[in-house]
Amino acid sequence: MAQIVLHDAEPGFAVARDGNGDVTLTIDADHNSLRINVGGIYDSAALLAQSLHHLAEDVDDDVLDGWQDMPDEHDAYISFDRGRYYASLEASRVGDYPSQDVAEIELARAMIAAGAFPNAWFVNERGNYHDIGEDIRRWHNEAGDGMAAIEGIQYQPGDPVRYVGIDWQCVVIADWGTVGGVEIHAHGDPTVRAHVTDRTELDPITD
Repeated sequence: MAQIVLHDAEPGFAVARDGNGDVTLTIDADHNSLRINVGGIYDSAALLAQSLHHLAEDVDDDVLDGWQDMPDEHDAYISFDRGRYYASLEASRVGDYPSQDVAEIELARAMIAAGAFPNAWFVNERGNYHDIGEDIRRWHNEAGDGMAAIEGIQYQPGDPVRYVGIDWQCVVIADWGTVGGVEIHAHGDPTVRAHVTDRTELDPITD
């Protein structure tokens, strides 16, 4: 039994009947052409048609049905480590954030900025992958080319605030609205950070 293996992501298929009445199936792949002559009998051509129909059905039933995309190095990822959620896009770091919701928002924002919208995955502590594509897309507008409005944003990065959990003045790192809360750091010490989800614990400094 002969075996021919050709690798081509977009092979070409054609069926034609030549001047002599012979029916030929042609497969173009990997810069090669494979021609199969089934003869000039109607029954043979009908059998070829039936076989091609069954082949298409097999692709639908056995390959496409239940298809699950697998993680790729150029996809988008969120992972959790030491209390922070790390986001990356196309093998480039986006940042680390205080919650998964916040990481999803920033990953969605990074996709818009890069014009890249690959599959997105959450990697849990056991190294298992979970599809979070829909979770990311919810932060895009209906057209998919911009960010959806985020409700409840009150502060801008750099705004001075007082926080009940820290004795001295703080600075806003980012505000992600009612969903994501506010991340702050102590004035003069960016390593002392807090993720505030109860806004009543913050007071803006206006003087």
